[in-house]
Amino acid sequence: MGWSFPVLLTVLCAQLSAGVPDGADIQVIDVLSLQDSKQSVAVVEKLSGSLSVLSDIYVVSTFRLPVKMGGVLFGLYSKQDNRKYLEVAVMGKISKVLVRYVKADGKVHTVNLQNSNLADGRTHSIIVRLGGLQRSNMQVELYADCRLADSSQGVPSLVPLPREAEMVEIRHGQKSYARLQGAVESLRLALGGSVAKAGALTDCPFQGDSSAYNSVSGDVQSILGEHTKALIGQLIIFNQVLGELRQDIREQVKEMSLIRNTILECQVCGFHEPRSRCSPNPCYKGVSCMDSLQYPGYTCGPCPPGTTGNGTHCKDIDECELQPCYSPGACVNTMGGFSCKPCPPGLWGAPLAGTGLDYTKTHKQQCADIDECVDLPDACASNSVCINTV
Repeated sequence: MGWSFPVLLTVLCAQLSAGVPDGADIQVIDVLSLQDSKQSVAVVEKLSGSLSVLSDIYVVSTFRLPVKMGGVLFGLYSKQDNRKYLEVAVMGKISKVLVRYVKADGKVHTVNLQNSNLADGRTHSIIVRLGGLQRSNMQVELYADCRLADSSQGVPSLVPLPREAEMVEIRHGQKSYARLQGAVESLRLALGGSVAKAGALTDCPFQGDSSAYNSVSGDVQSILGEHTKALIGQLIIFNQVLGELRQDIREQVKEMSLIRNTILECQVCGFHEPRSRCSPNPCYKGVSCMDSLQYPGYTCGPCPPGTTGNGTHCKDIDECELQPCYSPGACVNTMGGFSCKPCPPGLWGAPLAGTGLDYTKTHKQQCADIDECVDLPDACASNSVCINTV
């Protein structure tokens, strides 16, 4: 071609720095930036669509945990029954990362991923890859601090998220019911793409897919000599060393930032697994309970018919105050309703009982006089006139 060595070296370095595309475009969702329910619903809808078409999704996070502490890092739950559609938890005491999710049979499946100690008071980054989503079985991989720590193959597939996105709740370590004892510096969902692109979110110096390196290597072998290839190899090693040095510097900057934020915000409460505040049910007997991010962590449904209150405390409504019976003294108030005593002697009417003020307003006990002259043929002596009285 007539290119000089400096020109070839410049072109080659540009190719190495730019790389070859390593997969489909990646969509990144910053979970910590979600502010309201509308944004959460939009994220659930996007994630639901991605699970049906993409092959890979990633949970990417950087956090710091005290020694032997742990908890739920990210999760998707049902607002109705707290079902785990997807949950990623760090267990510091046993040095594991657990991935829990609902299988097609409705049972919860747990994937145990071994890792080095992530709860040692230092900042760590993890990437949890869920791959092969469109197959009958998928694989789960754990990358801890930019290295493949563990993987599990042939695990059951995820179940699709419900169509009603508003019925799915997103929880994470900084937004559980009790504030965390550690600190989650970043938490992102990466939809599609490759491990290299997901690793770029945590400054992991992955080299990308092998195909990218092979295509460049082939060009090198066809253009440059052995000495030049040796020089390029040294440059690659030097680039990796620089990447590791940059990672160490970033770690120290993050540690200083964490110390500053700890002093300013005093984040000293627990990193706990979220538990349902509806177990045991704090609401009134028979009233439904739903988990909530607002204090006190749950919401009660309406009080039963015939009672009034806020769902936690309900008291009986005295329907007898509206006098639904033939006489005031004939009304008997019961818990959640009322009933009327039988009509007085000489009067007839259907029995009456009901629940709630609306029913009481529209239903009244009717007592009509009995005509003994008609019902009792021998009420009076022969050749006498029978006159009915009330």
